[in-house]
Amino acid sequence: MSQSLLETLLKARDDDNANVRKAAAISLGDQDNSHAKAALVKMLSDKVWQVREEVINSIQKAKITEAAPHLLKILGCDDESQARKAILKWAAAKGEDQAASKAKGGANPLAGGGKKKVEPNPWQIKKAAALAVSSLRPDLAAAPLMEMLKVENPSVRSAALIGLGTIQSLEAIGEAIAMCEDKDWNIRKTAAMILGRLKAEQAAPVLIKLLGDDKFSVRTEAVIALNHIKPPEALEPLVNTLANDNNYEVRKTAATALGNLKNEEIAPALFKALEDDNWMVKKAALDSITNLKVVDGIDFMAQMLGDEQEEIRSAAAAGLIMLTKISKAKV
Repeated sequence: MSQSLLETLLKARDDDNANVRKAAAISLGDQDNSHAKAALVKMLSDKVWQVREEVINSIQKAKITEAAPHLLKILGCDDESQARKAILKWAAAKGEDQAASKAKGGANPLAGGGKKKVEPNPWQIKKAAALAVSSLRPDLAAAPLMEMLKVENPSVRSAALIGLGTIQSLEAIGEAIAMCEDKDWNIRKTAAMILGRLKAEQAAPVLIKLLGDDKFSVRTEAVIALNHIKPPEALEPLVNTLANDNNYEVRKTAATALGNLKNEEIAPALFKALEDDNWMVKKAALDSITNLKVVDGIDFMAQMLGDEQEEIRSAAAAGLIMLTKISKAKV
């Protein structure tokens, strides 16, 4: 990195415009330079939380391990035991969950002191900090969870896998692939879920194999995982699942996954699925035809306008309108 670029970025981190500071944080994270790394750590005190969130993401990307204590402070941790709990808690945080908890625990105006204490670090910041710390200090959460995978109790192993997936630990991929062969179907289901969450491309073969599992919930989770990973080799197996699986939930999920593969070659399989006995499978197929923008599906959409199920008619109408617009634009 040139001295002039560094000077520009250092100046930009103090800009009055928050978007400029965010851009500076992104660029500083791409620089392999001690001054850039030190600048990012200082930016953790930015007054705008959206900027701080980008700073934390850049710190994780640049692997600035010396920032770990600052991130633990954001999580409110005084020792390693607290750190492990906080990492797992905030890595799994979701906006609606945090909002609900605040609504329940908000200040009571009748009890006096109606003003709520402003949280300097909203859940988005704590989530980013938790994920960053888990990457910078795998010994705090990933290592203990990896050890728990060796326990014989399937519930413990399943919980450990979920924890590893929550903190997005890539170290868990190998173990999860092996656990897809486990005799306990709950373990196989959890392993498939985690592999999908981690978007583990190397897991495609074992997930495709799970499409033949004797438990429908395992097959469903395998389809969802393949939907996240989107490996080209999953196209044919998913078409076969859509056509032949004996569980409508699996077929419905397969129809959705096929639409997300963005390959028009699977259109005939989706057209065939419109004859399925279950209306939810048919609706998923309609949505995928629309998602793929297959104009050959216009006539099929028109036919489905007469279906007895309102959800089917609605999906067909939306699809027909979109595909007709696309067809006219091509003329």
